[in-house]
This record gives sequence, structure tokens and C-alpha cells, in this order.
Amino acid sequence: MTNLIFAISGGKAILPGDGKLRAGLRRLVGSGLLVAVGYIDPGNWATDIAGGSRFGYHLLMVVFAAAFLALGFQILVSRLALATGEDLAALTVRHLPRPLARAAWLAGEAAILATALAELIGGAIALRLLFGIPLTAGVAMTGAGTYAVLLFARNNADRHEQVIGLLLAIVSVSFVFLLFKANPDWTAVAQGTVRPISALRDPAGFMIALGIIGATLMPHNLYLHSGSLAQRAKDLPPSTRRIAMRVARNDTLFSLGIATLINAAIMIVAAASLSGTGLEIASLDQAHAVIGKTLGVAAAVVFAVALYAAGQSSTITGVLAGKVLSNGFSTGGWSDRKRALITRAVAGVAAMAMLGYSGGQDPDQLLVLSQVILSLALPFALVPLVMLAVRRDVMKAYALTGIWRALAVGATATIILLDAYLLIAQAM
Repeated sequence: MTNLIFAISGGKAILPGDGKLRAGLRRLVGSGLLVAVGYIDPGNWATDIAGGSRFGYHLLMVVFAAAFLALGFQILVSRLALATGEDLAALTVRHLPRPLARAAWLAGEAAILATALAELIGGAIALRLLFGIPLTAGVAMTGAGTYAVLLFARNNADRHEQVIGLLLAIVSVSFVFLLFKANPDWTAVAQGTVRPISALRDPAGFMIALGIIGATLMPHNLYLHSGSLAQRAKDLPPSTRRIAMRVARNDTLFSLGIATLINAAIMIVAAASLSGTGLEIASLDQAHAVIGKTLGVAAAVVFAVALYAAGQSSTITGVLAGKVLSNGFSTGGWSDRKRALITRAVAGVAAMAMLGYSGGQDPDQLLVLSQVILSLALPFALVPLVMLAVRRDVMKAYALTGIWRALAVGATATIILLDAYLLIAQAM
């Protein structure tokens, strides 16, 4: 583990006798894993499969670009947490105008509910594909599964990471298998990746690209990442902040790198097995059916298992993010289990009501709804993050300046404009 800390800190030596420092830095490793699973939730699956099945490999570049943007903001929020020792929610309350802080809190809670909705629907779809369980029963079973995991972890961060790591490993291994079964033409993959223009010129392709961006960067992940790092680094001396930032940065690079490869694998599998079938794949059910026909029954089963694991891991981190939000905005300080019960109950009732209203038809539309809500909530987390990151009275010597400040402001403005365009287009 000492060698791991040496490598992940960017090669900076740590004194052999400084065991306490090594232990403190070791605790920082794993925060990136908690947020990585948010990048492979059922909302991402829906957009990646739509892009791959309709435009082949031509939107892969958008997957990588969206991941790069998300990575930049996750590193920025980790820098904020380690420079101040506080999470994004607490800093927003302390340093920004009260109306903005209240709006950020409400938007954050809406994002967590939207995420819970997506994970419950995704899990219910997976259980229906695997066992034929009705969607409404699947929603209840998925919510109960999340609560059982939280009871097992019992506020133990290591156990949370172990469960999430196991679920992420299931998804990763599943897509290694699916890539092997799909056997894509890697020359075509490379050529499609560097030629996204043809897909982006198509209005449908452009909308899918915006959906990929909107599904990648999630506001609750920013709160979770900052809260996790602030808690883990509370005993580190101020003199170690720079090396701690390097550890957190490299941990984030590694974890989100895995999530990005999984997203890319989802699109590649969709392009290799669904593109050119003559069918317009508009739902996870259709994707599962066509994968079963083109790649075999085993591949279809693996697809459904991976979908359930991805949704379950993401909903666990949503609960943890809710606790950070509650504590930071001082709204009650509920336990993980109480928040899990209340959030899943609200999201579950909403999901069952919407499924009942539609007769259980086209549940993927609820995934689209969740992404729209997340797009609306995202600016209320990004704007406070950038406002705080550029303030020297908050960040001291670690405040963003020069080109980095311009890039952060420009990226935030670009994401807000793209989200606004997506929302307007959805409403039309």
C-alpha cells in the first residue's frame, strides 16, 4: 500500500517513518470509486445504446468528451474539499447568498430523487428481463435491495466501497464478455471515433450527444465527492494538502477512467450488435431482445445482470450523497438508512404512479425524465462550485486563476447552454 500511495501521489516521496501521514493519504483512495458508479447508471445506458445502435461508433468521441468534462469538475470539487476541509454543500451555505444556497439545496434534493427514480426503474427493467417480474414489483424489490446493502454496511465506509467495488467489477466483467461476444471491428471503431461530424450533423445524433453529456455529469456526485474527501482528510495537517490533492486527483483519474471505458463499451457493444439491424432501438427491452438474437441468450442474461448491478451501485451512492447534502445544508442530518427509506419511498411511489398511469408501457421514458431533471439541477451545483473555487478568501493559495479559471467558467457556461438547448428541445 505504501508503494500505491507513492505512485498515486505522483511519485512524491513520503518519509518512511511517517506512518500517520501514509495512513491519512491511504484513506483518500476510494473516494473516486464512490462517484465513478454514477457515470454508468441506467440513464447513461439509455443514451449510449441509442447512440451506438443508430450511429455506430461515431458518437464515441462524445462519450470521451463528456467524461473529460466530468473529470475536470470532479477534480475541481476534490481540490475545493481538500483546500478548505469542508464539502460543497457546507461551503455554499457559508459563503454564498442565501437564495442561491437554498436553490442549490432544492436542486440537489431533486437530483437525488431523479437519480433514485432512474435506478429503481433500471433495476425493475433488469429484474423483468431476468425473471419476468412485473415492473411495479421490481421497483419495490430494487429499493429493498438498496436498503439491505445499507443495513449491511452500517455507516462503514470500507464496506460501502467493497459493495460498490464488487458491483462495479460485475459490470466491468460483463462488458468484457459482451465485447468478446460482439467482436467489433476495431479499425471501424477507431475510424468512427475520430469522425463524429456525420452523426452530430443529424438532429437526432446531436440530441443524443447532448443526452450523453447531460447523463454523464451529475450534481449529486459533486456533493458526494467533496463530502467523502473532506471527511477522510480532516486529520491531515495543512502542509500535506498538495500531496493530498495529487492523491485525490489520480484516484479520480483511475476510477472515472474505468467508468469511461464501461460507457464506451456499452456504445461499442450496441454499435456492433444493434447497428445495421434495420430496427430503431428505443428501449432497454428492445436492446436486450436484439442482443439475445445477435449475440445469444447468455449475452442477453449478462446484459440484464450488468444493468441491475449498475443501477444498484448508483442508487447506493445516491443515498450517501443525500446524507452529505442534508448535513451540509443543515436539513436534519438523517442517517443513511433513514434517508434511503424516505428517498426510495418517494421515488418508488412516483415510479409506480407513473408506471400505473402509462400501463407499464415504455418505462424508458421515465429514464429520460430523470435525465431532464438532472440537467435542470446541474447548474445549481456547478455555479456555486466555480464561484467558490475562484475565491481566494475561501481557497487561499489554491484558488483558480488565469487559464484554469477561464476554463472552469467557460466549461460551466457551455454545459448550461447545452442543457438549456436540450431542455427546450425536449419541451418542443
